[in-house]
Amino acid sequence: MTNNFGGLWTGEKLNILGKYLDIWLKVMKNHKYKKIYIDCFAGSGDIITSSDKETIIGSAKLALESNDKFDEYYFIEKNKKHFNELEKLIDEYPNLKIKVFNGDCNEILPVILNDINWTYSRGVLFIDPYATGLSFTTLEKISSKIGLDIWYLFPFSAVNRMLTKTREIDDSWKKVLNNCFGTDKWEDDLYHTSKQLNLFDVEEYEKASIAELQNYIYNRMKSIFPYVSKNYLPLKNSKNSTLFLLFLLISNGDEKVIKIVKNVEKYILKEN
Repeated sequence: MTNNFGGLWTGEKLNILGKYLDIWLKVMKNHKYKKIYIDCFAGSGDIITSSDKETIIGSAKLALESNDKFDEYYFIEKNKKHFNELEKLIDEYPNLKIKVFNGDCNEILPVILNDINWTYSRGVLFIDPYATGLSFTTLEKISSKIGLDIWYLFPFSAVNRMLTKTREIDDSWKKVLNNCFGTDKWEDDLYHTSKQLNLFDVEEYEKASIAELQNYIYNRMKSIFPYVSKNYLPLKNSKNSTLFLLFLLISNGDEKVIKIVKNVEKYILKEN
């Protein structure tokens, strides 16, 4: 069974991840740290893109197929059928240490992170959530674990759709946005009082622009991570609408580490 979704952006994000993993593993090859790879929404291992029905390997297999290897692989998947497919990777790659978990990433990931001794470990974490499936609280827990490089595909389009033009937002959507942003103050930050009154002399609101919303999301990340890529990559559909924002986040505040990461990021993203 394969995941059946995606478009051109699917190959784009996986291409970036693959390049980063290759470089990261080469850099870490001569270090004594235990090398960890974690995939929070790992899917089934393969993807059929909706654009051309091409089957490509997903992020889990991409990590397993890297020239250099991680010491441990952790795959989390909530969908039971996809999880069953992921389990087959354990037999398919018998020489690699693979652990597969079926359940909510927001519950399972903190347990995994707490079980790893980060004094002697370093890792790469890939987060490609289903819609708004990742909690900001989980991001905060990730940021507290030094030694993690995180590629996070933020669901920009899903969030933007919930932010209505009139500021009249359903309570259920507000809860989702609170969970996604990690605050209930986003309404005041993302809506401005209109300079014009309506026919009844009642104040109206203007929604933040696309650029303002993107900057707000960046600043929310920056509030908890020592380094957030300013060159985050908007991934767009064929109509040039932004679907996701691909962020590189670093939980290690060491300036030497950040400098290396910046150089690698610049090299990888320059083509995009």
